[in-house]
Amino acid sequence: MRALYNQMLRQEFDFFAAHAFELLHPGTQFLENWHIRAIAWQLRRVTDGECRRLIITMPPRSLKSIAVSVAWPAFILGHDPTQKILAVSYGEDLAVDLARQCRQLMERNCQRKTEYCI
Repeated sequence: MRALYNQMLRQEFDFFAAHAFELLHPGTQFLENWHIRAIAWQLRRVTDGECRRLIITMPPRSLKSIAVSVAWPAFILGHDPTQKILAVSYGEDLAVDLARQCRQLMERNCQRKTEYCI
């Protein structure tokens, strides 16, 4: 069962994003919704080179920052640690916080001894 869970983390970004939310916000319920799958689909297009520019506009508290600026870089680096990712934000405090969460996510995955560890 654990092997299947790790395989899903590695292959399905929307599954990984839910995992990331649960690791970073323990005790807070993750509410699955269609927009997470839509974000995952668009980010897969970016990863595959089908889309070179992507703007995601959604209301605040829709998980776009966690999905795009925290979970996605961790997901990409988990597949290829040589990738270079640039995250841009409107403010330094937010950029630092998102980078800290991404690093924390990667460290916690390694501590939990998942196969999804860079």
